[in-house]
Amino acid sequence: GLRRVFTMLSTLIRGFAGATDGRFYRVSPSFVDSALPPGASVIPRPTFAAWLRAGPLVLINTPNTIWALIAVCMFECVPYDLSRTGPAASAPLSAAFFAARLPLWLGVWLGYTLWWHATLHWFGFAERPFVAAREYRPGRVAHNLVWSVSGVVIWTGFENVFAYLWATGRLAYVDETAWSSRRGALHFCAALLLVPLWRDVHFFFAHRMLHFNALYAQVHSLHHRNTDVEPFSGLCMHPVEHLYYFACALPSLLLLTTPFALLWNGVHLLLSPGASHSGFEDHWQADAYHYFHHRYVSCNYAGTNAGFLDVWFGSFVDTLKPTDQKGCKPRPDAKATLTRPPSLEFAAYLALSAGCVLAWAVAASDVAAGAHAAAPRLATHLAVLAGFGPVAAASAVTGITRSGGGAPRGGPLKTGLLLAFFFS
Repeated sequence: GLRRVFTMLSTLIRGFAGATDGRFYRVSPSFVDSALPPGASVIPRPTFAAWLRAGPLVLINTPNTIWALIAVCMFECVPYDLSRTGPAASAPLSAAFFAARLPLWLGVWLGYTLWWHATLHWFGFAERPFVAAREYRPGRVAHNLVWSVSGVVIWTGFENVFAYLWATGRLAYVDETAWSSRRGALHFCAALLLVPLWRDVHFFFAHRMLHFNALYAQVHSLHHRNTDVEPFSGLCMHPVEHLYYFACALPSLLLLTTPFALLWNGVHLLLSPGASHSGFEDHWQADAYHYFHHRYVSCNYAGTNAGFLDVWFGSFVDTLKPTDQKGCKPRPDAKATLTRPPSLEFAAYLALSAGCVLAWAVAASDVAAGAHAAAPRLATHLAVLAGFGPVAAASAVTGITRSGGGAPRGGPLKTGLLLAFFFS
């Protein structure tokens, strides 16, 4: 009995935070055959049962351990000011709130992602890149940084809206000072455990929606400018994609939760893409599963943990295509640059989609400032415009400029595309 307990504890320690035999670099996932080129090993077929079994250990033997510790430290050391006189209560988009929170988020995101970029692409901590003849391009990294920073700004906007709703009493929440109560402890533990699982499910459907022809052409194709990924490419997205990606915060709007749930969700959203877009196979957060998605586009829409959803919807790919089995050849990724001026199509869609969101933002700020009373019907119309206007604009622009062509449809639709709208 004691030997069995010791064996279980030893296994957990060796796999702590996703490590393999206690190692974090130059070690590949268990399914990898090191005699084959990177990516040529076959990923085991993921199942729903395996995902459920792994759920209770999601904070022990996965990278969620690190992200959760970062979230707890942020929550304790830089707590939200939800008082009536604090910056959050002044407006749903407040300069004072951004001045306090944006540097924090930028610092955490940049520090974490730069660590992965530096250790893998500068210092050689890993030895198995998916593309052996990879050329390091500072211009591509700069492109990825700019669009990623826009994502951190947008997330801070999401956080500002929630903090405003809490501080002004418009949205109920579990008081974060109630750590000693049973209720507070339950909410805290539930958030720690359930946010990663919810992220798995939401990501698949929101991501699948972005591969709809028009949304891919106008929005998600920016993220796919990187076919050979690096850590800063993880959060490199079109601003409209950031809106749907960060819609994962929905439970904090619909459920009575602690503000920690929102912050933990934000940490997960901002940090998890870094290592999963590393471009290497041999480190503790390596993700060949998602690399195949960038290589081939129309497959593996889920994260590694929820790959069973790709199995269900017919989009699962378990290894490199035969043409890449002897090693992935480099691709130019020429569009991942800031030196090319944007096309008229790109600029037109960006302006239209920004107008959809700004209409809501201006009206919400006016109501908060007391410029005019809130009109429920107008508020509903503006919310619909902000949420679905970018989708309609994408369809219109794509229809005019491409006659419906120019983007992959992403494999079997089944019911995935329909469900995507409910999850984003």
